[in-house]
Amino acid sequence: MAGINGPIRITGFSGTLDTDSLIKDLMRAERMPLDKVLKQKQYTLWKREDYRSMNTALLSFRSAVDGLRFESNFETVKATSSNTGVLDIISGGANPSTSTISVTKLASSATIVGNKVSQSSSDPVTTGGTVTITGASGSANITITAGTSTLDSIVKDINNNSKTTGVKASFDQSSGVLYLSSTTTGSSSKIEITPQGTTNALAQVFNLDAAQLSKTGEDAEYTVNGSNVIKSSTNNVSINGVQVTLRGSGQATISATTDRSGIADKIKNFVEKYNEIVDLFSTAATTKKNRDYEPLTSEEKSSLSEKEIELWENKARAGTLYNDNLLTGTLSSLRSALNLPLDTPTGDQLKMLSQIGITVKKDYRENGKLEIDEAKLQDAINNRFDEVKQLFTQSSDTPADTPENIKKRRQELGFADRLYEEVTAQLNKFTKKIGSGSIEAIDDSVLGRELKQLGDKESDLERKLKDIETRYYKKFAAMEQAIQKMNSQSSWLVSQLGG
Repeated sequence: MAGINGPIRITGFSGTLDTDSLIKDLMRAERMPLDKVLKQKQYTLWKREDYRSMNTALLSFRSAVDGLRFESNFETVKATSSNTGVLDIISGGANPSTSTISVTKLASSATIVGNKVSQSSSDPVTTGGTVTITGASGSANITITAGTSTLDSIVKDINNNSKTTGVKASFDQSSGVLYLSSTTTGSSSKIEITPQGTTNALAQVFNLDAAQLSKTGEDAEYTVNGSNVIKSSTNNVSINGVQVTLRGSGQATISATTDRSGIADKIKNFVEKYNEIVDLFSTAATTKKNRDYEPLTSEEKSSLSEKEIELWENKARAGTLYNDNLLTGTLSSLRSALNLPLDTPTGDQLKMLSQIGITVKKDYRENGKLEIDEAKLQDAINNRFDEVKQLFTQSSDTPADTPENIKKRRQELGFADRLYEEVTAQLNKFTKKIGSGSIEAIDDSVLGRELKQLGDKESDLERKLKDIETRYYKKFAAMEQAIQKMNSQSSWLVSQLGG
């Protein structure tokens, strides 16, 4: 039988001892220190996973706070078009504005449409020769071989050179027409088909007239508020910072106005993410460890179903962060940041979140979650918008170099910047506790070092167990040999006595 990573052994010579079963029972007791280490290691891994869940929630909260740190996030510019048949809005501009656009021409690509041919696209052509196709990007030679090339193969050859020439091709079998077009628009786009010799094989094969052998594209032409004609090689243009797509001739008005409708949603999202932190951290910090359940060993798992293992481990891993200082400290620092009034230039400006309808829930079972009076929030946005903006975005020039300056800076910072710095500081503490999660092999975090120590202890105990098992097998082998010798002597004695 094989022991723990041990050699193959042949046992039971005497026929009286079940050596493997005996040693297995003995080793079960010897394994207890190793099982204890494995349980500690698994519990520590669970703890690290739970810490990482908290860390992820903090990152999500910081992202919500980040959306309120800058003035530009409070006043976005939303643009609309009065006539989407003339132009569509791609994105709003930086500043409010109104512009009247008159479009007289759209940018177009160079295009060649051939005359109808009756030949099947898969049949060999009867004319051969080499032509040069030149586009805005460059030129390429297309060789047509009589009796071998087909309409399909010629089109494929043109498209294979499209990156070089800037010209693409297609053939419509139902109409029997070749279509060539440049990959770009504007007056600089072009298609030129010239023969290398006297015969233009491409023109003959696809029934192209002389006038169809050279085409150029056109620029878009439009005016802004009665300006001189503006030309563009593309239909995607910028008008007073507003990105638009020209769609057709005619007139349209672009209205770019300040949009404050989204700021209330950003503030609500910030509150929701904060409440998620409170709920997650409070639950984890108050859930006690169930002493009746420990991580299962491999042997214990072997006698249970997957469902039973899952139910057991859910109970066994509960309480990994009970009364954890990192969690309670994080909640305490965030609550302190929210309750500290903003130091404003004048005394009558908004200083507290409660002044815009954000307050702490009175029910102590809510663990300090926030709630929003949406009517009060909207009223503040409508009537005291600049103050609401300052409440979140106010900056501070005070350096964080002394305890006094740190306190002063904290009070001068708007709530978004204040919370952002606070969360970042807590995230750094999490990193020290659990590592970055990027390179496990060099994890020098608190739990990383703890897991390494447990891993080293596990390896050491595994080696000791292997040695112990080997000694047991040697002892039992010697004992079996002695028993076998005694049995032989006993048999000889019985035979001598006439048995």
